[in-house]
Amino acid sequence: MKKEDEFTIKIMSQIAQMFNEDSDCENQISTEDLEKHLTEFTHAMANLAPAMYYNQMTGANVDSLEFNHIANRLCFQFNQNN
Repeated sequence: MKKEDEFTIKIMSQIAQMFNEDSDCENQISTEDLEKHLTEFTHAMANLAPAMYYNQMTGANVDSLEFNHIANRLCFQFNQNN
């Protein structure tokens, strides 16, 4: 298994805990809240959180659009190598 696949599985497992009412996750999101705010959740997960993580890890100060360019380069890089 490729390392990025391993990381993806771990990340998805943590996200699943957010929606599991039986988990002890302190950041739970109800099904109703997700259904009502799916666009906002998707934007937060796909754009805002990765940019925030990148900024914290690198000390950079990019916004979500700037990070999107970085993410696109990563997609291109990984697609060329696979």
